[in-house]
Amino acid sequence: MIIQSLCRHYDILEGDENANIPKLGYSSAKVSFALVITPDGVLSHIVDLRSDDKKPKPKDMEVPIQESRCSAIFSYFSCDKAQYVFGVEKLKRNEFEKKFSSSSKNGTDEYKILEVNNKEVILVHRRSRECFEAFKALHHSILDGLDDLGVRGFLAFLDGGNPEEFLENPKIKEYKDDLLAGGNCVFECDGSFLHQKNVVRNAWETYSQNETGNTLAQCLISGKVEPVAKIHQKIKGVVGAQSAGASLVSFNDDAFCSYGKKQSFNSPVSESSMFKYTTALNHLLSSQSNRIRIADTTVVFWAETSEKSCEDLVKFFFDLPEPEKKEEKNVEVPRVQDTTKNKQIEDILNKVRIGKKVNQEDIGTDPETNFYILGLSPNNARLAARFWYVDSIGNLIEKVARHHLDMEVIRDGYGPRHVSVYRLLNETIPQSSDKKTVSPLLGGLVMRSILTNTGYPISLYSAILNRVKVDGSINFVRAGFIKAYLLRLSRAGLSNLNKDLITMSLNEESSNVPYRLGRLFAALEKAQNDANREMKSTINSKYFSSASSTPAVVFPVLLKLAQHHIARSEWGFRSNQLIEQILAGVNEFPAYLNLEDQGMFMLGYYHQRKAFFTKKEVPSSEEVSL
Repeated sequence: MIIQSLCRHYDILEGDENANIPKLGYSSAKVSFALVITPDGVLSHIVDLRSDDKKPKPKDMEVPIQESRCSAIFSYFSCDKAQYVFGVEKLKRNEFEKKFSSSSKNGTDEYKILEVNNKEVILVHRRSRECFEAFKALHHSILDGLDDLGVRGFLAFLDGGNPEEFLENPKIKEYKDDLLAGGNCVFECDGSFLHQKNVVRNAWETYSQNETGNTLAQCLISGKVEPVAKIHQKIKGVVGAQSAGASLVSFNDDAFCSYGKKQSFNSPVSESSMFKYTTALNHLLSSQSNRIRIADTTVVFWAETSEKSCEDLVKFFFDLPEPEKKEEKNVEVPRVQDTTKNKQIEDILNKVRIGKKVNQEDIGTDPETNFYILGLSPNNARLAARFWYVDSIGNLIEKVARHHLDMEVIRDGYGPRHVSVYRLLNETIPQSSDKKTVSPLLGGLVMRSILTNTGYPISLYSAILNRVKVDGSINFVRAGFIKAYLLRLSRAGLSNLNKDLITMSLNEESSNVPYRLGRLFAALEKAQNDANREMKSTINSKYFSSASSTPAVVFPVLLKLAQHHIARSEWGFRSNQLIEQILAGVNEFPAYLNLEDQGMFMLGYYHQRKAFFTKKEVPSSEEVSL
């Protein structure tokens, strides 16, 4: 299902004039340099194709397909690294000594050092020579006999190449460090790039078709009897995976094989289908508009249409921009917002809030269009599909909107009223932790809850409660999730809580005892603050965790202590009045609060604290210190 959907997406992109998608037999590569070759086969100069940024980035170009290669010598056509183009390699001193000290003594690997310094060694050795010879042989086998001035000049350049004379060319000497850093090189011959010449493209396509494997089978994707791909192309761009790419489909152990079939012959996918799904997935991963990161999972998504507005909207829904934070004051300030997108989202949320259906005018495309979401996580040299979701874009938008509505809670500050999944998961990490590592399971679980409109994972809820207790703070993100978790639990009939009592802001009429106890704790804390505003540590640092778990043990002590604070405060009458009002709905203090009741306690505490600030009309920080 995943591969079939990616193949269909490739067909859509191929028919889109604005989509820069490689054709069959080609792939996208990052190219750093163009080597300009004269008709006589001489390297005249080198063109740096990288960007002019502080950290130069290679240029993306469509070149003949570059299949995955490991330790074996395997040359690419018309675009490759310096080790293949020139037969030269650069190693660090310690790597050189480790690699060649023992082999040279035994005469197993002759080498010639071209340049050496304290850190690096530029040399020619047996393997680099073999790489150069393989590069030369491949191009002769494809280009020999072509009647083109540029092609003849390029072949003459290869025939005249000598790895030992690499540094004798002044142009090469100027760029030697960058050339040997691993960037790809293409060739400019007779005024145009070699790989873009029609005669060269025709020769390459004829060669690649003839080189296709002879193993025929019915393709699992297309259903046609076609040559089967023995090895699938690497997928690049998944966070945490190997930089060279990882495989979505691969077999490298006898335990994975059956009926004597090796490698990917166990899952017969044709060469054309393999090319389509790997190219489409790499294209999506390279696009900022089609991917987000949630914990260790890289999430890619796409619609079964060439219209991109719905994809931009989904990304905005999942990855809402966050306000910036001033370091010197530790307060948030407004970031430049996409007001159009914000208004569009608010209109959609208002519709979903009153039960109206999302239509084409709201999202810019047909609501019945299929939409796909794929979560990929790194697993050594392979990729694991963390989750896979298929639905219409209209249903998806409504479910994501329902998540944001459930998370809505009163708050202060700037920025959007709704938070990204990434920020929600970060609330499970200790604030003082240098390593921001979220549990890999939580990302998939919370995405499944959002996409299926079901209850949130109890593991995330428990983690949020623990962080509130341990960190000593509750902000609008944590309070919003506690509210959303309890609301969905009540909506599903899995809790005795009345969903009408789980509100966005302070509910003074709520009869829920844990909620009232949370309000009571906030009132007792305020009474202490009013009595001594310079006090650095309040009752929360010692009593909050136990008060939210075992109220009967803590609150009698706190109420007795509060009388001293009320007597010393000029606002004591108001504090005493609020405490009496809250206690009017509490017959007795419970001996123990379960996880649901603890959530209501924290929600009541948060709401009451925000109500204090609202009454005073004093802007407060996003964090409410406990």
